[in-house]
Amino acid sequence: MSDTPPPMHLLIVSGGRDLPDRARDAWPGLRTTVICRPEVVPRLRSREKIQRLIVLKEDAPVDEWVAAARFVHAVDPVDRLTNFTEKDTEKTAAIGLDLSLPWHSPETVRAVADKCEMRRVLAAAGVSDIVAETVHDAEGILKIAEKTGYPLICKPVRGVASKGVTRIDGPADIERALEWGATGTGDLDSPELLVEPFLGGEEYSVESVSEDGEHLVVGITRKISEHDHFVEVGHVVPAPLPGADEERIATAVRDMLTALEVRRGVTHTEVIVAADAVHVVETHLRPAGDEIPELWARISGVDLIDVVARQAVGLSVLDDVRAALARTTDGPRAAAIWYACPDAVGEITEVTGEEEARALEGVVDVEVLREPGKRLDGVTGSFARGAHVCAVGSTPDEALERAKEGVRKLSFTVRSDGMAARHDALASATN
Repeated sequence: MSDTPPPMHLLIVSGGRDLPDRARDAWPGLRTTVICRPEVVPRLRSREKIQRLIVLKEDAPVDEWVAAARFVHAVDPVDRLTNFTEKDTEKTAAIGLDLSLPWHSPETVRAVADKCEMRRVLAAAGVSDIVAETVHDAEGILKIAEKTGYPLICKPVRGVASKGVTRIDGPADIERALEWGATGTGDLDSPELLVEPFLGGEEYSVESVSEDGEHLVVGITRKISEHDHFVEVGHVVPAPLPGADEERIATAVRDMLTALEVRRGVTHTEVIVAADAVHVVETHLRPAGDEIPELWARISGVDLIDVVARQAVGLSVLDDVRAALARTTDGPRAAAIWYACPDAVGEITEVTGEEEARALEGVVDVEVLREPGKRLDGVTGSFARGAHVCAVGSTPDEALERAKEGVRKLSFTVRSDGMAARHDALASATN
């Protein structure tokens, strides 16, 4: 009796790094078609394994993406649909609806992508009562402040990577917030800004796996952000939390995912935990960035990227994830990542200390993200960070200190105004 699975054709919207290869590993013989924007093509891996590649301009309307999918389906019927990124999710949902292929609904995609719509849906479901409104000018922010008072948080409605986020403590901060917010909307689908009350408390992110509407929390990550614009400079897994707080967070995330009608997939949710409530900041229909899935894989045995690939071809995953979480291992119990964030503006001419960082006890990965020839422009968002160090340890504190010590070994030489100077790579943070 053959163990080879039946033929399957997976339609992938956008790219996905090595995820198409992982999907082919999960389903031997898998045929794949990719529909994407031009800028994705150079980043596609294993292009020789793709049956067909359709490239559409960024401004092509949704109907054109749906028409391309119909063509593919007519010549080679599609069995499964996926999108491994945050780009073109509304097009993916429209294709799924048109071809009757399981994926997230257009309503779910819209609520997740648009932070103001998310607030409306959660309020209607009784999950959150946070007041949030879109603004275009200072007058709009002043009207919100009259209702809620200060401080406020201002960020792009469809923002990513912490770009354009700032805190408003009073009227004097409004113009600065509007200018900074505009820096985060340049490559997004909407130029609108969202303003809501600033929520005090500890920040965490939550990695979950959903299947048939059931939501399993894989782990809670401690987030560490810099002071001014809340760019994340470090993460620690597992977050050191009392069991009662873990359950509060897990319950809030499950309720939120249910309200947004998320039925399947790996999600990454950011929350702020106060004494009296768990506030959902935002969620994403994808795994976390910042190497967080890799950190969890090192200590839990759950590879969230593989989970995404397996779900893309229709495999059930929850039982395997539960079993992995229940197993005890002799390996490290905690892992952390810390980012080098030189407070400098100019062209990088040299980065040193990488080998010294790699040699430290517990350090498992060092990556320079901004190499010589690139510019530093301050910490404007997640994509502006200079390097990272990942480390493991027996406790969260030990793992974090090892990652920080690795970053202390790194040094960036930056040329500005004709002068070159070395800069400390260790970032300051809010907690």
